Amino acid sequence: MIKKCLKCFTFYFMLLSILLIYAELIGRDSKHIVLIQFNIILNYLYRLEWFRSLMATGYAVKSNTLLGETSIYLYIAHFLTFILYGLCLDGLKNLFYKLSR
Repeated sequence: MIKKCLKCFTFYFMLLSILLIYAELIGRDSKHIVLIQFNIILNYLYRLEWFRSLMATGYAVKSNTLLGETSIYLYIAHFLTFILYGLCLDGLKNLFYKLSR
């Protein structure tokens, strides 16, 4: 079970997401550049007014950003999009594996 988990992209994307969220919490990404701008889905969604207002309504987590706090919804959205990226890569890996047989 653990060996199978260590071979999945989803596991590593989840770890990367947690590390990026932690880096943002301690102030290494005070302008949300890594958290939002390098995430293709969040970058697109954050341009929409309804999404920005939804992100502003969540529970505020104290962080060392320019505003001093960040919505918990933004962290959840980042984590979920990274799971989606991992699942897509795992699906492609499995597809290529089946086609090569």
